[in-house]
Amino acid sequence: MKWIYQSYCILLRPKLRPSLHKKKVKGVEYTLYKDEDEFRQHHPREKIVPDWRKAQIGEWIKSDDGKVMSIIHRWHMKDTSIRDKKTNDFVRTLLGTASTGKYTKLLGNPAKNIYCFVNYKSNSVVTAREKNFAKMVAMGAKPVNAYLNCFRTKDYDYARDRSMALLREKRVRTMVDKEIELLLDDLGISKTYLLEEMKSVVDSRKARHGDKLRALETLMKISGLLNTDKQSESIALIQEFTGFSKEKLKAFEQGLLPEASE
Repeated sequence: MKWIYQSYCILLRPKLRPSLHKKKVKGVEYTLYKDEDEFRQHHPREKIVPDWRKAQIGEWIKSDDGKVMSIIHRWHMKDTSIRDKKTNDFVRTLLGTASTGKYTKLLGNPAKNIYCFVNYKSNSVVTAREKNFAKMVAMGAKPVNAYLNCFRTKDYDYARDRSMALLREKRVRTMVDKEIELLLDDLGISKTYLLEEMKSVVDSRKARHGDKLRALETLMKISGLLNTDKQSESIALIQEFTGFSKEKLKAFEQGLLPEASE
């Protein structure tokens, strides 16, 4: 009967609360608390800085979703997310790295890499301006020129930085790929067609198919069938096969093609 009694005691034993999120950074251990109540159980008298944007290294802060942690590092540098690229303060916490700009939100789950910026823009919807940007890039425009045309800025350096940042976002890259597919569809070029043509070239016994094979390979790169990380190469190649690099692209820039309203 002893084992029955032990089993009964185990069932009655209170469940342990999940351990706190802790991480060592350069030999110093930092802790992330899920809310202020949990924080006060360990630090009943410690002060929490009301605005995390003003906190200094080592001070306790509360994130925008209520988590409590301390500032690991704070420094000053140029903020490329601001239109005039003024300098700004940045902070590093267990949620990641964030600008102290007024539009930045410090929230989310503990970061796997605290040196990466907090992804506070969780919106996966592509805006009307971003759709026009993706369309122009797909038609062969340089990203910086597409940004200057679609967004309200005349700052070339700012447009260059922001256009590159947009092309690094998955939702915008997906939109560019869709626009490229639409252009290829207008020409009657589908992935099935490319594969069938490639197979016919491989199966053919005729000797001179080098030029056709290279053309098909180029089209496959454009459509994304070949694994290539050179997005700019695909964008440039689309001009050669669509004819949009001059007349239609110029018409788009002049507002003659239909443009979605924001």
